[in-house]
Amino acid sequence: MVECFKLQTTQWDKRLNAAYAKALQLARGRQRDQLRASQRLWVQFRDSNCLFFDLGEGTIARIEAGSCMLRMTKLRACELESVDLASSADPACGSD
Repeated sequence: MVECFKLQTTQWDKRLNAAYAKALQLARGRQRDQLRASQRLWVQFRDSNCLFFDLGEGTIARIEAGSCMLRMTKLRACELESVDLASSADPACGSD
């Protein structure tokens, strides 16, 4: 199960990186600087948040940490993909 989370997280991380690069292209001036700063902080938050689960007791901790990484990476990728309003919505991201 942990390996499945890793594989899915890797796929979403690729989407996240592509969406981040696209958002950087669309942003200008101070907005671009803020995006860079917020992305650095978001990565720190995600890693710290998921480490909390990883430090739990028993073998379930690795599963909870893997689920955390996948969930948070997917949500951030979808958030950054939404910056490009010209692109069509992805059903994997859901609709709000």
